[in-house]
Amino acid sequence: MLPFLPGIVPFGIVTGFTPIALGFTWIDSWLGSLFMFAGAAQLATYQLMNEHASIWVILLTVTAINLRYVLYSASIAPHLADANRFIRLLAGYGLSDQIYPICYRDYQTYEWGLEERIAYYAGGTVLLWGLWQACTLAGAFAGQIIPVFWSLEFMIPLTFLTLALQTLKTMAHRVTAISGTLVSFVGLDLPYSLGLILGAISGVCFGVLYQRVIR
Repeated sequence: MLPFLPGIVPFGIVTGFTPIALGFTWIDSWLGSLFMFAGAAQLATYQLMNEHASIWVILLTVTAINLRYVLYSASIAPHLADANRFIRLLAGYGLSDQIYPICYRDYQTYEWGLEERIAYYAGGTVLLWGLWQACTLAGAFAGQIIPVFWSLEFMIPLTFLTLALQTLKTMAHRVTAISGTLVSFVGLDLPYSLGLILGAISGVCFGVLYQRVIR
């Protein structure tokens, strides 16, 4: 897991700092990190809360951001299906973009027993979780020191832009991103931040349409 750690540090610090820049306390920032353990979802939640979006818009947005974990869970579940319910719940909580590909690869490579598979998963997850919590706390405390007039909240869209650009590998991905962005921009003044939801849905629809019909 060590090669993944350098990339987690700055993202964790930004995620911990962002709620402070938006007027929340360091406890709010830490609780979001503790309960969600998902950087993009944390940033989106605090941004929407700051804009006074409804709870339903926040939940739909976070669900859309985290849908990939459903796919992760479906493919890795057979390897942990015999574990007790408590272990499986902990595994679900600790599932991340980093631990999934490592475990998915090695579970199929080595003939491990259930206890070995659990221990392997737990070792990587605890390392990532501990570092993430430490970085978000560091960012939250840094937010108490850095002056508000620095306006570092620009890091929110910058972080999302960085994450998005890494996924635009095919033309279908680019069509999805561009169409979703345009619809979100047009719906910028819609109540309850519905423009964001409409942008996400339309982006997926246009991407699928391009993939199946135009391509």
